[in-house]
Amino acid sequence: MRWFSNSPLPRSAFPVPRSEGSTFRRKRLTGEMMVLCLLIGSAVLGCGKKLPEMDPKGFASSAPGRVYQVPGEARPDSLPDEKQPGMPEDLARLRDKLTLAQLLNTALDINPKTQAAWERARAAASEWGAARGSYYPTVSADMNGSGGKFFQTLGLFKGVYGSMGVSLSYLLLDFGGREAGAESARQALIAANWNHNQSIQDLLRDVPQAYYRYIGNKARMRASEVSLNEALTSLRSTEQRKKAGVSTIADVLQARAKADQVRLDLVANRGAVQVSRGQLATAVGWPANTAFDVAEAPDDIPLERMEQNTKDLIELAVRERPDLAAARAAVRQGEAEVRRAESALWPRLVATGNAGWTALDGRVSGLDIEGNETSYYGGLALQIPIFEGFALTNRVQKAKASLDAARADLRTKEELIIADVWSAYYNLHTAAQQVETSETLLVSSEESYKVSLARYRAGAADIVELLYAQSQLAAARAQRVEAQTRLFTSYAELVHAIGESLPAELPVEVSESAQKGEKNVP
Repeated sequence: MRWFSNSPLPRSAFPVPRSEGSTFRRKRLTGEMMVLCLLIGSAVLGCGKKLPEMDPKGFASSAPGRVYQVPGEARPDSLPDEKQPGMPEDLARLRDKLTLAQLLNTALDINPKTQAAWERARAAASEWGAARGSYYPTVSADMNGSGGKFFQTLGLFKGVYGSMGVSLSYLLLDFGGREAGAESARQALIAANWNHNQSIQDLLRDVPQAYYRYIGNKARMRASEVSLNEALTSLRSTEQRKKAGVSTIADVLQARAKADQVRLDLVANRGAVQVSRGQLATAVGWPANTAFDVAEAPDDIPLERMEQNTKDLIELAVRERPDLAAARAAVRQGEAEVRRAESALWPRLVATGNAGWTALDGRVSGLDIEGNETSYYGGLALQIPIFEGFALTNRVQKAKASLDAARADLRTKEELIIADVWSAYYNLHTAAQQVETSETLLVSSEESYKVSLARYRAGAADIVELLYAQSQLAAARAQRVEAQTRLFTSYAELVHAIGESLPAELPVEVSESAQKGEKNVP
């Protein structure tokens, strides 16, 4: 006898007689309880470990002020990605005279900030591709099979059952929701690419600034060494005059105190050199304890390139700054999100289809049952949203509020960029004037110290005049170093503020790669 059914064979389709069913259910329940007890017993008694489901409080500190003792097996191991990159082999032989261009090239390759921004852009590109998947039909397949012995309407069935099928669904119309979703993902990709470009711009500012601060601290340390030699010279002069009987112990003590003060400044400046070198290594992407040094010959800053007025520079920044372009893309993404939320208020038209094959082979009530059949169907479905607990309208309001926030963020970003350009422009010109003034001051202070030292040795000046001239000279050296450092760092800040790379310091290959970035966005 042949028998066939297009539907699966669930247990509910085969009613079980009351008496036999009750006995069967009691036996099954007893067996399940025994298995459950065995599992619980083995988990609680056999393992010998605390279980969070039994005592969750035992897995946290016992008091607010007591440190939780993390067990050894719970301590996380370091990940392979945590390994810090070392210095490349081609730079290892030049580790004592690295140039700014070499440091920038290395930073562009290994800095984790630009790496993270790049990966986020790649993720956004994949998300855009996923969003465009709604333009294609959805096809899925399923296969299942079962076998055994159980009761059904015709009696006790013993055999196997299997089926397989393919289903298709394709969105035909949704009043712009699909297009808005893809556009939102595209704008998110554009924003991520611009943010990646901005991370490169930030790197082209951070590394030069750290480089110039390191050079400045080394120059300040050398100036302190020269000042210490001058202080020791003054001290020897006071000691010689005291031996000659033309000076007092007070002069010697004042000169010695001044020398100790200069020596204290030298110690602080030496520490600042080490700190700034670690900061430069971190800016590049190396561990702070990396052993290296730099070539101390920075090029002159092309100040003639910065002779434009602030209006021209602000217009350039508004046009070129990647983070401002990312903010504009965020506004366009918000507009697409509003369109997508509004489209959910309208019906959706979906085409569906299915094709399948089923097979049955078994025995019931002494009769053999065998059969197989194919099936297929297709149709259209109109999905009309009627009421979803105000969720649809609230999503529209959320999308509009987020869009307004993005527009406000765009205005804020533009205001900050204008302020950055304004401040950086005048900081640069102030630093340039300070360099000129500090050089003049240094020359005057050197001459004043020489004259005061000669006067003191001749007995025509007292120790106060000599120490004052010495202090003025040390301050003039420090001011000159500070002015030069500020000039270079202000230049890097202005270039960053207007959204350009460093034209005076970068070789051609670095300039092209930094300026190109990821501008080929869709």
